[in-house]
Amino acid sequence: MSSDDRDLIPSAADPAAREALSIAAWLEAKRGRSGSANTARAYTATMDSWHAALSAVPLGLAPPSASEDREAWLAAAATLAQAWAGGGDVAPASFNRRLAIVSSFYTFAARRGLLPAANPISRVDRRRVHAYASAVAPGEDDIRTALAALSGGDLRARRDRALIGVAVETTRRLSEVAGLRWGHLRHNPDGSITLTFARTKGGAVRRDKLSRALSSDLLGYLRMAYGAELDGLAADAAVWVSCSRQNMGAAISPRTLEALARARLGVHFHALRHAGARMLERKGARVSVIQERLGHASLATTGRYLAALTGEENPYADAIAASLGFDGADGGD
Repeated sequence: MSSDDRDLIPSAADPAAREALSIAAWLEAKRGRSGSANTARAYTATMDSWHAALSAVPLGLAPPSASEDREAWLAAAATLAQAWAGGGDVAPASFNRRLAIVSSFYTFAARRGLLPAANPISRVDRRRVHAYASAVAPGEDDIRTALAALSGGDLRARRDRALIGVAVETTRRLSEVAGLRWGHLRHNPDGSITLTFARTKGGAVRRDKLSRALSSDLLGYLRMAYGAELDGLAADAAVWVSCSRQNMGAAISPRTLEALARARLGVHFHALRHAGARMLERKGARVSVIQERLGHASLATTGRYLAALTGEENPYADAIAASLGFDGADGGD
């Protein structure tokens, strides 16, 4: 920190101003790093809540300068943090996130010399988060019924039918499905389509060969969206086009995909990934094969998640497509 910066820090005689400056500097640093307005709001709200909890006790945001008083403050603030973070009977992940946000503030303030080096959050045990404990997958019958209702419909219905089919059969994540463009499709001699997902979790490029039945549905929808001749499409043309009057033909956003899953099946989009993984298991896929398809490092993770396959060839694609009611008759050649 430069001498000019130190001149801007209020003296110890003005602790309230010093604390306010510490919070403001930390929030500005977080805002600049994430670039997300939602993240900034979450950090601000959490810090405001923590500051209010301290004031109600009352305790200051930072410890006194005397070492014995500092130890007493740390003990009291840690006890308060345990109760505050768990307020409202929150889930373990929310409990841990509240603590992590406040802990980052104390680490930042100490590193910048804004407040004494004292972090009460370091004394609070985090709660164990059971991965995917809240995952809920729609039933196979529910998906098949929803897809049947979309068969032969207008452009929006045809788009949603193909999109849900791709999400379940490939078990890809929301951002990966939303990012598909025409250049990511490859036509195979057997009539199927291989999708390339250019940016999957971990930065890997992954490919999924669709069943011929789902490939036929996808092509039928795209011909309705762009016309019979698709060969002239630009590589960056959207696969999932907006049907709204304001954005007709533009690529739909991940938020719209999430809303689509809610509207058609009453679930989060990520639940389609779970549904596909469960169907793979029921069709006889080994856990090791499922692990490979998803790219999990641990079989234990795959077992908890019932993850999906990641290699291009999916020997269960036809069985899954048939279970969902795709028969290749809805818009194919």
